Amino acid sequence: MIDLTNFAEVVKYEVEKMVGAGFKVKLNDVRKNNGIVLKGVTITENGNNIFPTVYLNDYYKDYKDGRMTIADAANGVVGTYHNNQISQSVDMRYFLNYEKVSKQIVYKLINTERNKELLKDIPHVEFLDLSIVFQCMVSQAGFGMASILIHNAHQKLWEVSVEDLYQAAKENTQILLGHEIKSMSEVLCGIMEEEGTEESDEDYMLEMSDSVPMYVLTNKQKVNGAACMLYPDLIRQFSDRFGKNLFIIPSSVHELLLLPADHKDEASEIRCMIREINDTQVRVEEILSYSLYFYDRQKGEIITL
Repeated sequence: MIDLTNFAEVVKYEVEKMVGAGFKVKLNDVRKNNGIVLKGVTITENGNNIFPTVYLNDYYKDYKDGRMTIADAANGVVGTYHNNQISQSVDMRYFLNYEKVSKQIVYKLINTERNKELLKDIPHVEFLDLSIVFQCMVSQAGFGMASILIHNAHQKLWEVSVEDLYQAAKENTQILLGHEIKSMSEVLCGIMEEEGTEESDEDYMLEMSDSVPMYVLTNKQKVNGAACMLYPDLIRQFSDRFGKNLFIIPSSVHELLLLPADHKDEASEIRCMIREINDTQVRVEEILSYSLYFYDRQKGEIITL
């Protein structure tokens, strides 16, 4: 059985034969969140500078398990490319002008310990056991909204400080990405409606969610929504709504769970829940933290329990 590297080379060769002349097929290793490195393949044409990266790791797993052939993988890559290809390039000249770029800078949260290598190359601000990092949102007709992670080289080019980036992101993120808070009952109803859950299971799940007043916090895009924890006054206002402190549970990099707290005694049990969910339900690259956070109303700050 060939390894992932050789698998990728063979798939690349098959893809090249399928797309023909005028296309460039390239393999690249892509560093994702939490130190995960994925094997990606890109197909480009006509000098376009925006193109999808198709990751081969899942294809390789299916190939190893006998569920897919090399030809199936190549067809999958080409199909994904055609379904997501962009017919025009993006003019990136504006990216050289910080005055324009600064209006599109937002932040997200990643785990500090799990991203030590990445953090050497990107400006960031430490927050508890997490790091605030910065992205530039790029909007283009035809593919909607994408983001570019800001590296040290960008910061040097723009001649700005980390504090400049943070202040720009602090102002922009809540405006550009917004937030939404839904009760667990609302979220479960939406899931059950999509999946066509049996009525008996539906009643049980709703009863369970009603017994625990838990809420889901994310942004409008539901991508990197854990950064909503940083929004000025949002956590405080939600805490004031119940007149209680809050447990802030890191469900993933994309969302948080908010639980009004009567006593800190529940912390140990919640930490066990966080560990189990991270270990069994969350993709490694989407894990935010194994920590439990706590909003103290009297101090007006978020701490780690």
